[in-house]
Amino acid sequence: MAELTPAQVLAGIQAWAQQQYQEAGQKVEVALHGGRFSVADLERYSTRTLACRIALEGLKFEVNGAGRLIAHGHVVVVVLAGDGSKAGSRALNVLAVGGTLQAALPGSKCGLALEDSVNAKDLRSANLYHAGLDKAGTAAWVLTWPVKFNHPRVR
Repeated sequence: MAELTPAQVLAGIQAWAQQQYQEAGQKVEVALHGGRFSVADLERYSTRTLACRIALEGLKFEVNGAGRLIAHGHVVVVVLAGDGSKAGSRALNVLAVGGTLQAALPGSKCGLALEDSVNAKDLRSANLYHAGLDKAGTAAWVLTWPVKFNHPRVR
């Protein structure tokens, strides 16, 4: 089994997500998530951009019986969409962005040398309603799933 750093896992998930959107014929801006959205970002998502932001959170480490360092964490994806100047389409737009990944995840290793594939029962999603998002005409959902991978030891 290959060893992966968290940065490699993030890059792999980002590349995998971009591939899923390309195969679905969707134009979605995919990037890593730094933790906050600016007002300018929210305004752009509300009018013309579908977006997917990716983070890796809750990393925990353990050493298995073979002496390998195993990392456990959760991939967190925030998907954002607006009405695109078409009233009432916000909910359908954000569903299309999130649904593409949700349909591709079960049984997938996201193109990485993960220890296990994603189990459909472990995939979680939730509406990230916030008055500021609503006022900006943007809908956001979060998708999350666990990942487990061999981590290289620092020597």
